[in-house]
Amino acid sequence: MPVSDESQTRRALALDIGGTKLAAAIVDETGGLHGRARCAAPRGDDGEELFAALLGCARSALGEAPGGVAGVGVACAGPIEIASGRVSPINMPAWRGFPLRDRLAAELGIEPLIDNDAVGIAAGEHWAGAARGLDHVLAVTVSTGIGGGLVLDGRLHRGGSGNAGHVGHFVVEPDGPACACGGRGCLEAVASGPRTVARALAAGWQPEPGEVADGIGLAAAAERGDPVAAEALARSGRALGAAFASVAALLDLQAIVIVGGFSRSGEALWGPLRDSFAEHAGLEFARACTVMPGDLGDNAGLVGAGAFVLAPGRYGFSSGPSA
Repeated sequence: MPVSDESQTRRALALDIGGTKLAAAIVDETGGLHGRARCAAPRGDDGEELFAALLGCARSALGEAPGGVAGVGVACAGPIEIASGRVSPINMPAWRGFPLRDRLAAELGIEPLIDNDAVGIAAGEHWAGAARGLDHVLAVTVSTGIGGGLVLDGRLHRGGSGNAGHVGHFVVEPDGPACACGGRGCLEAVASGPRTVARALAAGWQPEPGEVADGIGLAAAAERGDPVAAEALARSGRALGAAFASVAALLDLQAIVIVGGFSRSGEALWGPLRDSFAEHAGLEFARACTVMPGDLGDNAGLVGAGAFVLAPGRYGFSSGPSA
C-alpha cells in the first residue's frame, strides 16, 4: 500500500467491521468519503475467509487513493484488546483473539489504529456529525448488537482497558434473558434487532408474504398496526430509554446520538424510547440531555476510523496535536 507523508496526504484508509457487514473508504480531512466499498461479512467459523473479505474491501477503496494515505484506521466490533490489537467480536465467532493489527500491518504495510466500532461512531458523529461542537456525548449503535462510544471533555474516553462505552451490556432486566457476553438482562439481550425480532416471532408475529422476518419487516408490521410487532418494539424502546437515562445521570451528558439499522424502526421504537427516557431521567441535568439520531448513518464508523488517523488530538491514541 502506498503511504505518503501526512503533511502532504490528508487522507486515511478507514475500515468498519460489523457483525453483518464490512466497509472501507478513503476519508479526507473534512470527513468526506471516497471510494467506498462494502460487502456482507461472511458467516461461519472461517476466520481467514472473513479476513480475505476485509482485505478485498480495503484494496478496492485504495484504488481511489493513487497518491497514498497517511495511515489506516479501523473501527471493529468488540471487545478489543487495544494493547495487542487482537479482536474477539461477540457477533463474529470466526474471530476469537484474532491478531487483526498484525495481519493488516503485514498485508497493507502500515500498522493500523484499531478501536471498537461504536467508538468509531462516536468519533465520526463528534468530528463531522450530529455531536459536532459538544463536549460530553455517548454515541450508540442499535443494530445486530448494541455498542457505545464516549466523548468526554471533547475527547474520546477509552477507559482502563480501552473498552469504555459498552452500554449494550448495561443491565436493564436483572432477571432477563441471557446475553452472548455471559451476563443476563443486558440491554443488547433485550433490545438489539435480532432479539426484538425473535421475541415478536415467539409471541406469534408472522411477516406478510414477501416480507423478511427482520427489523425492517417488524417495523413495517408495527406501522400497519400489528399489536405483537408494536409491543416487541415498545419493550425494546423502553429498555433503551431507561438505560440512556441512567447513563445521562451517571456522566452528565449533553447528548446521546443513536445510529444503526435497527434504530431506524420508526415511531414504534422511538416513541417508547423517548417516553421511557423522560420517565427515568428524574434529575434536571439528566433531563437536559438530548437523545437524537445521528447525521452520518451507516458512514459514521468509517468517518470515525478516519478521525483516528486525521484528528489524533481528539480521537487518536496519543496526545498529538488536535486536528
